[in-house]
Amino acid sequence: MRIVEGFPRQESEVLGEGLTLFEQWRKEGLDSGESRWAPFQSEDEWDLVSWMGRNLGHNQIEEFLKLRTVSACKCDLTVGSKYTFFQKVDALPVTQNWQYTDITVVGDRKGEDGKLMSERLELWRRDPLECVRELIGNPEFRDTMRYTPEKVFADMGRNVRIYDEMWTGEWWWDKQTQLPHDATIAPVILASDKTKLTQFRGDQTAWPVYLSIGNIGKATRRKVSARATVLVGYIPVSKLECFAKGPNGSNRALANYRLFHRCMRKILEPLIEAGKSGILMMCADGKIRKVFPLLAAYVADHPEQCLVVNVKENFCPKGKVSPGERGALSECVLRKVDEVIEALNKHKKGELNEAIFEASGLRPVYNPFWRDFPHCNMFDSISPDILHQLHKGVFKDHLMAWLTRLLTEEEIDRRFKAIPQMPGLRYFKKGISGVSQWTGKEHKEMQKVIVAMLSGAVSTEVMGGVQALVDFIYYAQFQVHTDVTLDRLREALEAFHANKEVFVRLGIREHFNIPKLHSLLHYLEYIRSRGCLDGFNTELSERLHIDFAKEGFRAGNHHDYVACMIIWLVRQEKINLRERYLDWLFRQEHEDELSAEGDDSNARPQDTLTAEAGPSQLEPVFKCAFLRLDLETLKVRHGALQFHNAMYRFISQERAHLPIRPTALTQYDVYRQVKVLRAWNPITGDTVQYHRIRAIPEVPALGRKAAVPAAFDTALVVENHQLYEDAPAGSLLGLRAARVRVIFKTPAQFVLLGTRQEALAYVEWYTPFTRVDNTVHMHYVARSTRNNLPNASIVRVQDIVAPCHLIPRCNQKIDPSWSSENVLERASYFYVNPYISIDCFSTSGLYTRYIEAGS
Repeated sequence: MRIVEGFPRQESEVLGEGLTLFEQWRKEGLDSGESRWAPFQSEDEWDLVSWMGRNLGHNQIEEFLKLRTVSACKCDLTVGSKYTFFQKVDALPVTQNWQYTDITVVGDRKGEDGKLMSERLELWRRDPLECVRELIGNPEFRDTMRYTPEKVFADMGRNVRIYDEMWTGEWWWDKQTQLPHDATIAPVILASDKTKLTQFRGDQTAWPVYLSIGNIGKATRRKVSARATVLVGYIPVSKLECFAKGPNGSNRALANYRLFHRCMRKILEPLIEAGKSGILMMCADGKIRKVFPLLAAYVADHPEQCLVVNVKENFCPKGKVSPGERGALSECVLRKVDEVIEALNKHKKGELNEAIFEASGLRPVYNPFWRDFPHCNMFDSISPDILHQLHKGVFKDHLMAWLTRLLTEEEIDRRFKAIPQMPGLRYFKKGISGVSQWTGKEHKEMQKVIVAMLSGAVSTEVMGGVQALVDFIYYAQFQVHTDVTLDRLREALEAFHANKEVFVRLGIREHFNIPKLHSLLHYLEYIRSRGCLDGFNTELSERLHIDFAKEGFRAGNHHDYVACMIIWLVRQEKINLRERYLDWLFRQEHEDELSAEGDDSNARPQDTLTAEAGPSQLEPVFKCAFLRLDLETLKVRHGALQFHNAMYRFISQERAHLPIRPTALTQYDVYRQVKVLRAWNPITGDTVQYHRIRAIPEVPALGRKAAVPAAFDTALVVENHQLYEDAPAGSLLGLRAARVRVIFKTPAQFVLLGTRQEALAYVEWYTPFTRVDNTVHMHYVARSTRNNLPNASIVRVQDIVAPCHLIPRCNQKIDPSWSSENVLERASYFYVNPYISIDCFSTSGLYTRYIEAGS
């Protein structure tokens, strides 16, 4: 249920109507009669040019155009060299141009002439106001754009709030009440991150600044291909050798801090006046509104957060807590801009005691770029950083380091190597101690198994602390939150603090004054304020570095590389903008044709897979990998010992009127896998996804190729249809874990006249979900048997609901003979792992911790 309460002024004040940029171009083309492919003469030439511009460098373009095959073809190209090629590309329109500014920095060192040394730097920037205009007016974002805040509730009584998009948070609602009645807020989201452009040599570095707006849905903002986040400038990077190093390089460091704020102010200055008085803009829906671009969020890692807010790195970038108190579960009061500016002014004039200023954690940067921004508290705007604070920080740098000291690397490696494989899960074949280069992806993969893997190896208190942190990490990644899930986020943090002292008693930690651990205190309020955190993740900015920095650097000659990158980026943007316009134009012409035929012009094609998504939808694998396998082959290669008995029972029950039954000579066409459509879950987004369930026998070694182990996945299968259909969402009623050993097609002799062959599966059951481990709050199961043989059945593939990851239940030391390939046969008991995905974690039936708490 989703009950929406709009802002009292249901629509932001519309001041007129007009044409969007694409609509203007279409009208101008119709009026002038110019070809839509201009300045190229045909669609073929445009397709070739756009491909070359995206994929080839300067020299490759020249070589390609000089090929005899190209010159002899009948394309009649108007571009014959790289020079004419770029002349044509440069003639394409672009929404805005780059600006170049000289920045002169005067140091404190004197040169040989006795004068103070200085350094000339280059600042490349675009007008952020025009960037906002481009984003809010892009007709491609029309369906995902919002102009007013909302309050969304999960119940008719409006007692439980829902937080997902930025417009559902409290910040937008509060700011809307402070502005004129005709104001439309454009929440500006900034991100910056210094990145190296070379991997093995050189010190070339770029410092991009990115901009987006919260009016665009976060799912669209996360897509790099959607171009919903734009590059607004490059901050110059320099060692500033015109300054003396000072103690620990403090003079140069302070000069760099001031340079950052000076450049950011120069880049963002147009937003200040526009945020105070508003500016008319054409929006994506063709309406003209008075837009107030307000700085709402800043996405960065911890060092850059501290740089942005002008705070030392051993202090909290948001609040007033002292470094020695960061390990406590206590309120961290946010800093206020007015108080900080007052302290900076007093320190500049010498009116503030140096000891008091040092204790405040502020740096002597007296003109921070955000000091004059209207309706902006930069300390409140700093967003949580899931990648660096949770995945790389709290989990990898701290939690895994503590566990390694507690258990030893050897024991942890053995446990990782014994984790059963499943599609989508990384298998650490040699453990984790030998991994030399870690990324956020590896950290996420470890989080999927760490809780169940540690069972039996650590005390209840240690497990409580570990599980609480992993729970917090998972809840923080929800794409939709309610008051209930935010309470669980808070409870997870409280549970960690209730158990953390065990690490001190064990000699693993002396204190918890850890900046990234302290940052967890600010997650809950930020979600309430600005929506879910998947819209504010540094993973996006790190991915954008490829398109907006590294690709441009590689395409140039590495001399005056920033200027070369700008030229390359402008040309890429021109090609991309023309492609987007042509795609939009084709859609509009198609809709016009439908409208002329009497269809609804506003109708939009729907993804039938999304519409039909349900817990038991599947896409069968149409091509059989193994044809006409006999019973003995199924026993030997698939381990399907009870296949004949199970198939005999199935045919007797489902085809009782048939005079024939399966025999030892019956042959079967067998599949390797089946795809199961993921059930719709708003917490993990509405993207259509399929789960793969495999039933693949071992592939023996052949020549230089090593043997490939068998893969018989475990899954949740409907055992009782009545219970399953009547059960509430997320319940395990009617379901049971099973291992899928054979996926096959019903033999033709058992198919009823007028019906199609069904896809069936031979499964071996585990025990029902009746036992829960109260330490980890997970269900655990064992292999189900009858007369000391596997309890097996034939089920319809439609009854396979989802994958089910099982992890062996271990003692203090894991059995060294266990491996990923044999553990499902050798272990006695298995945890049903809810951490295998956010989707499973959010399913109430799989994880009982909060069910028992009565939530």
